[in-house]
Amino acid sequence: MRWIFLIILIPTIYCHEDDTLEIVSKTRTSYLQKYGGYVDVVVMHVEIPSEVSFASLKFTAEEAQMSMFSCSPRKVLMYMKHKSLPVINPDGSRFPDSFKNISRSQYYYLELRSDKSVKYLNLTSPDPGCYFISAFLPYDDPKHESIQPPELTPECYSFVETTLYVKRRPSAGQIVEGAPYTIEAYTSHSSLYTFYVPQFVIHASFLVENITFAKTATRLTVRVQSRSIPSEETAIKAEMIEPNSKEKSLTVTFNTQEENWHYVEFLFEGQANPTESKSSLSFILKYFAEDSERTTNATAWRVFNSNEITRVLKYRQYDLVRESTTESFSYSYELRQKFTISSSVAVNLTSSEFTVLQFKLREHADIGGTLQFVLAFKPRVKGRSLESEPKDNKIIACIRPEAPELPTWPNHCSYGGDQIVAPLVVSKATDNSSMMIPYPESGVWYATFKLFCGECVPCSCPDNCQKIFEACVKDCQATCQTKDTCNNCSLDCKTEVVHSNGCAKCDCDGPCLRNKEVCNSSVVFDISSTACANNCGKHGRCMFMVCDGVVYATCVCSHNYKGWDCSDDGDATPYYMLVIELLLLVFSNLMFLPTVYVAYRREYHVEAIVYFAICFFSTFYHACDAGENIISFCITRLGALQFADFYCALLAIWVTLIAIADLPSYWPTMCHITGAIILAFTTTINKTGIWGFILPVASGLFIIVVNWYLKWRKVRQLFLSKRYLRVWIPLGLVVVCVGLIIFVFLETEANYKYLHSLWHVLMAVGVIILLPRRDTFQPQTEL
Repeated sequence: MRWIFLIILIPTIYCHEDDTLEIVSKTRTSYLQKYGGYVDVVVMHVEIPSEVSFASLKFTAEEAQMSMFSCSPRKVLMYMKHKSLPVINPDGSRFPDSFKNISRSQYYYLELRSDKSVKYLNLTSPDPGCYFISAFLPYDDPKHESIQPPELTPECYSFVETTLYVKRRPSAGQIVEGAPYTIEAYTSHSSLYTFYVPQFVIHASFLVENITFAKTATRLTVRVQSRSIPSEETAIKAEMIEPNSKEKSLTVTFNTQEENWHYVEFLFEGQANPTESKSSLSFILKYFAEDSERTTNATAWRVFNSNEITRVLKYRQYDLVRESTTESFSYSYELRQKFTISSSVAVNLTSSEFTVLQFKLREHADIGGTLQFVLAFKPRVKGRSLESEPKDNKIIACIRPEAPELPTWPNHCSYGGDQIVAPLVVSKATDNSSMMIPYPESGVWYATFKLFCGECVPCSCPDNCQKIFEACVKDCQATCQTKDTCNNCSLDCKTEVVHSNGCAKCDCDGPCLRNKEVCNSSVVFDISSTACANNCGKHGRCMFMVCDGVVYATCVCSHNYKGWDCSDDGDATPYYMLVIELLLLVFSNLMFLPTVYVAYRREYHVEAIVYFAICFFSTFYHACDAGENIISFCITRLGALQFADFYCALLAIWVTLIAIADLPSYWPTMCHITGAIILAFTTTINKTGIWGFILPVASGLFIIVVNWYLKWRKVRQLFLSKRYLRVWIPLGLVVVCVGLIIFVFLETEANYKYLHSLWHVLMAVGVIILLPRRDTFQPQTEL
């Protein structure tokens, strides 16, 4: 993850007295879940309008109690990102090696507790548009979660309520290029204007002249921002001039974003005093487009302008065509020429310029999948044979939204003053290179790549040459009259400076001196989208999710694998442990075979059949359920085997209690049939419910107490064996109680194979101990 901002929030909004906040939206999430994968995340989105100077998001989390047990406040985690869903891994799973979290929007991270406390996230001059929020409960290792009946645990559900407040600025005045404007303003009162930047305009400037300061004005500040109202923190460009400055004019040059609205603010700072005269200025806006020579309707030669003389380069731009299907997140981008010929089209490269591929991702519709960028050398065909790519040939590729980056030696991508490691590098050693971008941002994207060959001779452009270049560009842009002249300022100034005395070493290609020999190559590319990364591999399946109207795809992993493509095997169970789990859970049920034999020898034939049934169905249920579907064996559907296992277990408890009760005559048969019918009904309703267990146990104990009391009243003496009463019943109860404690309170995912197998053994031994012999209930002559 490239950028994550931890925000410490104070639950208060501070505003000036004349500031007013208006509520825009209020959203409540569905119930939150513990993070086990992105499938457990609750996604919501808020939309911030344009021309908003301040936005505040109010978050409140609370618990909904759905059981008799009280709920304790829990921690709630939230991530927020502009223009696309946050890409996160709270479980610590590793991202695939080819994942590149390419983003221009920062991440906001927020923690709160579900105790109805309020927290605010305040944004100054936010970009308008959709902000996507992922909310969930913290990740807990599922291996340490206890396995308990639902009726014994609190049933609590957390949810978050989000309210958006905004402060709108008065509508900004619209200005156009080339027209002169005059401003008169009181001190500390800003003047806001908006202007639209058309296609191909990559930078612009304001020429501010005739500046006069009121007595209380201490400084003039000019701020520029794209898409949102500029502020001290967010302005892409800010210039200042003071009354005692030698300069009486100000030139503000800034990079722009094509086909976007921009805002400029003029502010005379100082102590406000409405009774004094106003400050004033005049300004004019000028656009500078990239020199564009369109060769086809989809290809154009352009110039990459920069403040650095070494980074002014020519490039060829291709506008890609979208090709898609009706399946969600299944689309690709191709060269226009591909639709007129049947074979794939290669892009020819030379080392003297770089190449840009431009394509657009639609808002909402295209952000929920995984974008893939693949680049490879086209095989060199000579006659009937293939030639290998020259050893020195190397391609550096970049990709980002909103503006193209410049590929530079040895493996970097540069934009403005920032430089990052290139996500793709292709050479003879790596014939192709690929990357994936999960949940890409909507908007215009630029994939750039450049061919390098030969050795890199370090560029040593003198500082004075750079200063001459900057002065030349500034003068050219201030005095040029025609668009052709204005658009060529950077390239003309570079040519002029490079051919002047002492500046020949400024003819550079990034950090390297330009190579006089030009090399060539061809590449093929693939820019496409799929729903899930690597189709979730062998240990996951791809699912489409819809939440708050947002559609996105995510992997649901199995076999304890995790990660965005289910490739992280850090918590996966080793194969030998799967074998141990299967053997323990299966063969521990064989302890019921001695129980069957004992029941048969003691002439409990119905009970023997039930004990054999529990042995049979529990064995094959665990053979099907254990092994994480890797080494499992199923004779029928898992659901049918599970029902049979739970039903026979409850029926075994029931018939054992009836046997201990020693009912007379036909009563055992009636109890067996009645219990079988009722247990079938309750097991069908809820196989794992605790009431399905309590019902046969409580009824059986009640029958034992009543029948033993009636026997005692009839014979007025001890009617069962002292050894059974004083030894076997206490011992059997201890064994059964230990088993119940293990089953109800101690089992977790990690120890399940051990403790549940022990539960099988204890239950089988407990039945052998408690099942009375036929002579147990003979009347005794002495107490």
